[in-house]
Amino acid sequence: MFQDNAEQYVVFKVEGEEYGLPIEYVRQIVTVPENVPVSDYYSAVRGMMKIRGTIMPIFDVRVAFGFDESFSDPKQRILVVELGRLTVGLIVEEVTEVLTVGAEAPQIGDGRSRGKRKGSFFNGMYKTNDRIVMLFDLQEMLEEEGLYAE
Repeated sequence: MFQDNAEQYVVFKVEGEEYGLPIEYVRQIVTVPENVPVSDYYSAVRGMMKIRGTIMPIFDVRVAFGFDESFSDPKQRILVVELGRLTVGLIVEEVTEVLTVGAEAPQIGDGRSRGKRKGSFFNGMYKTNDRIVMLFDLQEMLEEEGLYAE
């Protein structure tokens, strides 16, 4: 049952950590094709792909977070996300669930990045049951990669 003032997040994993992306940004979740084109144009951009008629850049979230490039794994997914008029694909290691967080879930800390990059791609953390889910700041990552400006 949906709670009043609850927020929903698509939860994905990178390097064993769980991250939540507000569900309103996610348009679909697709499997990663065998050959994702590679580009050196931006550091985290793997290339461009056409998904359901839309040509979009595909980001490797591991690289954006400062880790080595993703390896092929059947659990990998592409989160097709929309921010304003920009549509991009995010390669993540695994999508685990859609999490509903009620207003009573405690927010922890200021959400600063634990990645190796200088950017702060997180705008909060929630403790739910016995785990912590970091809240992913999509706009901040796209701004750092030079693809989004308000």
